Amino acid sequence: MDVHVALPNGHRGVTLGQLTEITEVAEALGFSGVWPLDHVLVGPDLKDRYPWVIEPLTLLGYLAARTKRVRLGTSVIVLGMRNPFVVAKQAATLDLLSNGRFTLGLGAGYSEPEFRNIGASAVWHTRGKRLDEAIRLFRHLWSGAPGPFDGQFYKFEEGYFGPLPPQGERLPILIGGGSDAALKRAATQGDVWQSTGLDPDGFREKAEKVRFLAEGRRVELGARTSLIGDPDTVLAKVRAFQKASAEHLCAYFGSTVEEFVPGMRTFAREVMPGL
Repeated sequence: MDVHVALPNGHRGVTLGQLTEITEVAEALGFSGVWPLDHVLVGPDLKDRYPWVIEPLTLLGYLAARTKRVRLGTSVIVLGMRNPFVVAKQAATLDLLSNGRFTLGLGAGYSEPEFRNIGASAVWHTRGKRLDEAIRLFRHLWSGAPGPFDGQFYKFEEGYFGPLPPQGERLPILIGGGSDAALKRAATQGDVWQSTGLDPDGFREKAEKVRFLAEGRRVELGARTSLIGDPDTVLAKVRAFQKASAEHLCAYFGSTVEEFVPGMRTFAREVMPGL
């Protein structure tokens, strides 16, 4: 199983120095990747959880220059709040900066007040359809095809996109979420599916649905969770997710930013050997 670090870029007061240290330690200890989350201008529903978020794509550009091996990904970009043509360019550039280590994690979003705050209210009710179409747009642009692309929401007749990402049109796309629409999207268009907020039993149920909908198409299955506690408890949780068919975990290693590095070191020393 691959174990990634869910970067705490949404913790109030977190500094660039702390995020850099966590990332560099993750690479040194052999973790598979680091994954920041995304919010832009949260409303009252999320003001206590995400009032402070360091923008993930900009952050990963910085971290790409500080690392050589660890994978860099978003978990996840709320695409409906962003221009997909710009995101396609940002993803291609991040892949270039990291020498092909980038995974673009995407989600439809769940906070209508945040969409309203940034002037995207008109997008809210079509955000799922727009995300499906944007994924097709990304593949088209990353392939180097000059056009046309004729979608319901996004279109152009002739355009030239370069430089292409080192991973090309197969730059991995991760789909986050547990709704039926997200599971179908992951199964039919994504390379990776990642759950959030599920225990191993809940994960198993959703993962089986993704595999059923994929009809033999290869989709990596993973879970975003926390790995906090004594080593035996953490190891048991990891094994439970493994038994539920998870191929990766993207994990928080502390309730506070200060707990992350000690938690990661303990995991590497006392849990990784048991895997």
